[in-house]
Amino acid sequence: MLAPGERRLAGYDPADGAGPGSPELSALAGALSRLAEASDGVADAVVRHDRLALLSCTERAEALVDEVGRINAALSDQERVLLPGIGVPELCERLAAGARRNAYLIEQAWATDAALMRLLLGLGRVGSDGSLSGYSANPGPTYVDRGA
Repeated sequence: MLAPGERRLAGYDPADGAGPGSPELSALAGALSRLAEASDGVADAVVRHDRLALLSCTERAEALVDEVGRINAALSDQERVLLPGIGVPELCERLAAGARRNAYLIEQAWATDAALMRLLLGLGRVGSDGSLSGYSANPGPTYVDRGA
């Protein structure tokens, strides 16, 4: 697996364009590598709470997904046989791990925001005895005990 920002894989650097196979294979490897970098950018933006960077990385990733789909559709069966030689399976594993990481980070961000909203909305709430209740105050039973 590559470190964030690292592009060299299996002795092939998509940036130099010199690799085994056709130009389409080089373009596919380069697009997948840039997509992995965009995925790392999404994670960094979520961690830093940088909305503009998140939007930028997401737009770049969407364009790259379209490019990968277009290149993939143009590949012949002979070119597909060469994909492991240029590190495409490893790039796909890196993208899958990045997608899982980003989903976890986004889920944590949502949970944090929800907890913060509950905290803010719970402040200043008046309890049943007239006192101000806090974040962890129990509001009492939410059912009617008919046996009492």
